[in-house]
Amino acid sequence: MTQVNNLKNSSEGDRAAALVAELGQITSDSINNDEEARHTALELSKKLTATLEGPVNRATELVFKPFVSIAARIAVGMDLFKPIVERHGSISSKELAKITGGQEGLISRILRVLASVCFLEQTGPYEWRANETTKAMATPQVAAGHVFVYDALVSAAIKAPKYLSETGYTVPTEPNDGFIQYANQTKLHIFDWLASQTSIFQAFNVFMGNTLGDHDYWYDWYDVKGRLLDGFDKEKSETLLVDVAGGKGHDIQAFYERFGKKGELVLQETPAVLAGIKEEDLTPEVKRMEYDFFTPNPIKGARVYFLHHIFHDWSDKYSHLILKQIYEAMTPNYSKLLIHELVLPDMGATEIQARFDMALMTFNAGIERSRTEWTTLLEDAGFVITGMWGFPDKDGIVEAEVAVPAHA
Repeated sequence: MTQVNNLKNSSEGDRAAALVAELGQITSDSINNDEEARHTALELSKKLTATLEGPVNRATELVFKPFVSIAARIAVGMDLFKPIVERHGSISSKELAKITGGQEGLISRILRVLASVCFLEQTGPYEWRANETTKAMATPQVAAGHVFVYDALVSAAIKAPKYLSETGYTVPTEPNDGFIQYANQTKLHIFDWLASQTSIFQAFNVFMGNTLGDHDYWYDWYDVKGRLLDGFDKEKSETLLVDVAGGKGHDIQAFYERFGKKGELVLQETPAVLAGIKEEDLTPEVKRMEYDFFTPNPIKGARVYFLHHIFHDWSDKYSHLILKQIYEAMTPNYSKLLIHELVLPDMGATEIQARFDMALMTFNAGIERSRTEWTTLLEDAGFVITGMWGFPDKDGIVEAEVAVPAHA
């Protein structure tokens, strides 16, 4: 009854009732088939929960919220989720203790925390059953995400208040002098530091292979034909698309499978990454090229320079250095720059967008940018934005060209 008693005045009750009414207007069909309706329902439900909790309870709950991620990390370390999923019914803490080697009492206390936030169901005093979230937690990619984010980012972010107080509360911008370096007393760049942390680096690589949630490919909603292919001119350049720092080529391989080889397709990456690509994972129709994006790009005048999850790793200072190389390679009035990342709204960012931004600040003094921040970054680097598409819970596209003076 504590939660209900927090609705001390009629305005809070009226607000809750109004939110319930709004939710009631959203049909199950629209939630299943309309991404915008699903997002609206999700945001309304969060507002309703906040209203029903009351301000004091909600503020106090935040103090103890970190223990949810701690419980999840312990559960992943004990490999608790897999046997719960495999049971296809209820399983007791006692049985889980026999399977995992963990103490029964600890298992009950850890799972009690996770059941309270719907990561699994509690079916009896010490009995548990999997739900859909449990199944997700049992996958190697999601489990690796909890290991990497907790062991690398959360452990460093805990030191962020002290770091920021010592630096005058200014945003970190240097990749060798951020939260991770401060927490671990190192000046190593994040990737060099990760390479020295075997278990964390392994988890990072597995996690980066995950989709980070259900998604479609960018070309499923971006007009590739009208905005890219129709204007492709082999007389200007044989190269259609350059995937700059494209990892193991997932994006460019998917692009090839959808559109075929209308022109040269090039994957640019470091030698170490290229060496790790399995033959069956990338068609030989895609050219592999060793490249460091802080150096001049050897491919001039391509139709498209595509970068996925690159700029969010870097502050504006270093993003400008990357952009300079692309700018100098592009042909004005022809070449296009496509940036495939989150595009935050200038107001009203979603919870996951805001959290990703804090994670990137911790990871490499990076940033998830808003519409205005993307505009400022690109215009300062000599580009003009020709299109921008953002979504509440998936990556968007920022499309840009070299800015040409009006008199040119």
